[in-house]
Amino acid sequence: MQRVVFAGGLGVFAAALLGLLLTGHAEVRPSPDADTAISVWGALLPPLAAMALIRLVPPRAPAIRLPAVGGLGVLVAVAVAFPSLWYAVELAGVDDDLTGPLYVLTKPVAFLLLPWLILRATGDRPLLPVPEGERLWLARGAWRWWAAIPALAVFFTLFLFGPLAGPLPDAAGLPPAAELAVIATLTFLTANVTEELFYRVALQSRLEQAYGRWPAIVASALFFAFMHLPNHGQGTLATTLAAIVVFQGAFGLMTGYLWARYRNVWVLVAAHTLSNTAPLLFAT
Repeated sequence: MQRVVFAGGLGVFAAALLGLLLTGHAEVRPSPDADTAISVWGALLPPLAAMALIRLVPPRAPAIRLPAVGGLGVLVAVAVAFPSLWYAVELAGVDDDLTGPLYVLTKPVAFLLLPWLILRATGDRPLLPVPEGERLWLARGAWRWWAAIPALAVFFTLFLFGPLAGPLPDAAGLPPAAELAVIATLTFLTANVTEELFYRVALQSRLEQAYGRWPAIVASALFFAFMHLPNHGQGTLATTLAAIVVFQGAFGLMTGYLWARYRNVWVLVAAHTLSNTAPLLFAT
């Protein structure tokens, strides 16, 4: 089953990339509010380069085991149901001014509160497994903090300033400073933190126990990509699915590998912040 999950997941990535290229969609919009698109190679290069450095720094690292936890089926159900529900709302034509804020604000409920309540009732706690004797926000061992810095630095540099990077954010198109601060804070809490806790710490950790490291990384990356279906439309459903697999899925591979190697939540939050929030500091 491990090989089936791994090969099947890689097949989805390959089919998505090939499908985009063969249909003339060599560019994807990185976010729903992006005015310009970037090439699929520009989407793939930063996370793949970062993954090479994750493997190399340090060259040898002990596998950091997590305690056995149950509830995988619950989390998979949430990962499928949440974006499916919001995609149905999108198809129904409900006003985006209403659904946009609700989509953001319901993520912590769907990804953290609801699974926590269900797992508490079924005895499959904890929702967020961490290595024995550690706390969620305090990884032990200095190398688990500094070793990720080269990968994060390369990702951010290539993502924002690399030869295949898209244009920097347009300062003229940004909202007023106070509104931007509120949006950035909500994004940090609901995406940079909440999504990483659910998709990597909760879901991927359980997938690793069921199928092994790399099948889990690939599968959780695809679930993470699927979450972007409701608000990352790129035309047809097939094109949208392919685009989010290539762009958000590749990012999910990187963050999944970060979690598997370092087991440090702050590294995950940093990676997501470099992707979602930090580019605003370089608006031109």
